[in-house]
Amino acid sequence: MTEPEDFFDQLDDAEAVTADDPDSVQSSVEQSEADRIRSERQTISQTPTRSQRRSYLAPKYVARCRFCRCKFSDIDVAHHHQGRCKAEPVAQCLHCEEEIQSQESSEEHLKSCDAYHSAIQEEAEQEDSSATETEGEDSESFSRLFIDPQPHEFHGYLKWDCADRENPLRSYFGLNSLQKEHDFEKHGPLRTGVNIGGDEWTVQFRFKESGIAARDSPNFELDEVREYLIYVYPSAYSSWDDAKSEARKRAYFLISPRWPDIETKEGLRSMSNPCGIEGYDVEVEGSNWDFEQYPRVLQQALGALADRQGFRFDSHTPINPGDFDSDRIHHSSNIVDAELFVRILKALSGRVIAYDGTLTRISMLLAGDREGYVKSVRDDRECPGHYHTTTIDSRRAAELIGGHSLAKEFKHYHMRNPDAVEGTELENPKIGVSLQNSINDGTVYWDDLDTLTRELDEALLNVLEWSGISTDPTEGAYVADDYFEVAGSRRWRKLVSGSLPRTESKQDDQIFAIASQMNTTDTELVETLLTDGGKISPSELAESIGVHLDTIYRALKRLGPLVDHSYGEVQLGSKYIAQELTGYIDSVSQSIQAGWESALDSLTRAESYADDDPWCRWLDRYGGKISRTEGADPDDLDIGFNPSTLREARQLLREGARRWAEVTGEPLRQFGFKFAPAITTVDGKRYAPRNFAAALGTPG
Repeated sequence: MTEPEDFFDQLDDAEAVTADDPDSVQSSVEQSEADRIRSERQTISQTPTRSQRRSYLAPKYVARCRFCRCKFSDIDVAHHHQGRCKAEPVAQCLHCEEEIQSQESSEEHLKSCDAYHSAIQEEAEQEDSSATETEGEDSESFSRLFIDPQPHEFHGYLKWDCADRENPLRSYFGLNSLQKEHDFEKHGPLRTGVNIGGDEWTVQFRFKESGIAARDSPNFELDEVREYLIYVYPSAYSSWDDAKSEARKRAYFLISPRWPDIETKEGLRSMSNPCGIEGYDVEVEGSNWDFEQYPRVLQQALGALADRQGFRFDSHTPINPGDFDSDRIHHSSNIVDAELFVRILKALSGRVIAYDGTLTRISMLLAGDREGYVKSVRDDRECPGHYHTTTIDSRRAAELIGGHSLAKEFKHYHMRNPDAVEGTELENPKIGVSLQNSINDGTVYWDDLDTLTRELDEALLNVLEWSGISTDPTEGAYVADDYFEVAGSRRWRKLVSGSLPRTESKQDDQIFAIASQMNTTDTELVETLLTDGGKISPSELAESIGVHLDTIYRALKRLGPLVDHSYGEVQLGSKYIAQELTGYIDSVSQSIQAGWESALDSLTRAESYADDDPWCRWLDRYGGKISRTEGADPDDLDIGFNPSTLREARQLLREGARRWAEVTGEPLRQFGFKFAPAITTVDGKRYAPRNFAAALGTPG
């Protein structure tokens, strides 16, 4: 659509007016137009200033009308003239072909032109479609290509509530019917085959005692309630155990019936059915299937078993795989284990398993001694890096990667017998991340599967990133095997670049800055935490060190970044901090000792006191801080402890003077010339006697 040409599009082609002579045509047209517009707009006239009068005599025109050639110096006037110029030729609407007398008329016409509005609507729809396609392309271009991990172990409890069906337990009765058709004593477990995803699989069927009491219902005619076991494994293997021993793709299902008010046999622990479902509780275990595939694998296995019914009995109860549709999974279904892994070149794994590698740093940097749960395992008996893990709970998961909430185990591991696969792709290790349900905060439901998969994927990609291993599948870091394919996809994932190095650097800076400022109380506090190896209360610290509780609180405030102090318990912030502080303590203690000797003007301490110096212990106990002054003035002595009254403050300073005199051998009164003490009471009164020597007695 071509819009009516705007009048001011012609400004570039307008004839500039530079002469001062009045233009007769312009004067007659513009002045009358201007007077009328000002009248319509009720413009308030003002007496023109001298400069304004001069501008009226020599106007500067901005444009000339391309129809009547009228010149304008006022923008508002020009706009008004634009839609009313009688010299403008008649135009025609491009949409409905109706004649239009002027540009102003064209604007009014377009408001009511149906053909115009139809064209606008069609154009908008085309733009929306184009925008959607562009958005998709942008998402694809801005997302990043990542290696696709392989699902490994899985364990969950899936439930189906079939109470809305005429016979909710019909498939359970069908499995019972199949059990009775097969002679297990003579032939062993029932085996059949099924094709899943183009591959041939063995389906093995067994049963076992359940401990569930028979249901008291006229429709439940079974005297014994059994649970049914279904195994799915590659048909090339003779048994489930053989397939499992070689870490092959497999699935296992234990089907147990459920109904409201279910009970166990006498003497057995009672069982729960909190949601009161009437249907099935299926324990699911497997490896190497996509997590969401397990319900479908169960259905296909049940279908294969249903095909084996009717060979012995003419009348049997059929198994109905449709009872286990994925869209009917009950919301209480939950997941207790799931793992994603990649297989990397053995030469690249050192950065993951080294003593200062990624797994160790995750444990050291995020693990408080007894805060939450952290566990590290290093087993190199079979080969270097044979089985290394670091496990963190939900709290630490959130600290490691923002937004995460699931407890996880980070793994680096080789095959069970690494020598047997030397020279093959299986000699290269796996790096995996799995859910640790036993220490997770809350239940992970089947409905949370997308969240679970995203967290495991992000955690795995971050471990690779922190270890300097490319997350791009095209850069040669990965090795394919029977299940893990070196392939990638573009997706949005959160990578916390350099998270662990930044954390380490931050903690190093904190340790260095604070350790260099420690006093004796600080070092003894840290030594106590290192020796205890865990949490201790502030009061226990005060008693252990032999200082006042207020002194401990001030020390904790100084040591804040290095210690966790909450709910009346104190511990070092992380294992890494503990490890690094161990190397600082001796040197810090020596520096403090040298500092006190300098503050005491190198006076010789009584040999009988050795390391048990009453003066230093008094300073530590009450938070005394000495500041050297210039010249012969006494050194400032500031006491951190806040006594209740001025009387207690005086008593406290006298005690300090006695301890100083006891160590230095100097007269008690000399303390008042050596130090200018100051102390603040609880109510904020500051006691700083000008001549403290007089308060300590007369000379001699």
